[in-house]
Amino acid sequence: MNLDGLLRRVKAEDVQRCATLETLNRLCMCFVSNIPFETTDMFGGTKKTWDLASIYKIVVEERRGGFCFDLNGLLQWVLKEFGFEVELLKGYVCENSETFWDKSDHMTLMVTIENGDKYVTDIGWGGSSFTLPLEMIMDVVQSQPNGVYRLGRKDGLVTVSKRKQTYIQAEDIKQFESESERSIALSNDTGDGEWSIVFGFTETCYQLIDFQESHDYAQFEVDLLVNNLIVILQNEKGRKFLFNNLFYEKEYINPDTIKLNRFKKCRLDEMHEILEEEFNLKPNFQLKLKTFVE
Repeated sequence: MNLDGLLRRVKAEDVQRCATLETLNRLCMCFVSNIPFETTDMFGGTKKTWDLASIYKIVVEERRGGFCFDLNGLLQWVLKEFGFEVELLKGYVCENSETFWDKSDHMTLMVTIENGDKYVTDIGWGGSSFTLPLEMIMDVVQSQPNGVYRLGRKDGLVTVSKRKQTYIQAEDIKQFESESERSIALSNDTGDGEWSIVFGFTETCYQLIDFQESHDYAQFEVDLLVNNLIVILQNEKGRKFLFNNLFYEKEYINPDTIKLNRFKKCRLDEMHEILEEEFNLKPNFQLKLKTFVE
């Protein structure tokens, strides 16, 4: 693994190598802007092994993306090389802001900067969660380009909650033909209440090897990932994502308002073109979708 090679991959060669909040913010944005969150290997490719050297090869040398363990795994390595103190924490999905899954299928990071302040750091949730670090303080509203968040506690876990956003569409967006098209467009930008829990995480620190079971569980047993192709790329202005054969692009008007600017239902023969043009991905296998919206 080569640090300079990874920094070139995420276009962060000029980031100052120190343990400041500015550096932490820059690295997170460079990662999410240049490495897609993607599950394409589950649809015709080869399942990943939980080994950072193998993940480095896929992401840096083959210029592919990854999911939470891959992305946060590489980020924690870079942060340690920069002099940050990094703790690895287990994350848990929360359904309907009520009940956490019994089994962890996520890894998040707790990063200590040079002045001793701690920040929850996560570039691997997908697209509906925070991209810049959140200061580890409870019940304080924290805004960033893609939303408004706050930390709390529930059922023995620290929770990340997101405030409900206003959703608007560009005038030239055609009407959705099905409820599934519309619900995917809304994703987690709107909710039933003012706040929705995105996920919860432990305050216990783990080692990389401790995530082997969760990594495999996510690839083989988590319905959302196993049954749906997901590709997401974002920056401070917006995000674009492919969910099965539905492509969407959203703009962050402000932290409380998100706008759908583009929507396209792709034919199967268009999928590789979309991956290359929109996400700079070139899988070396033919996609085999399990869910295809006609």
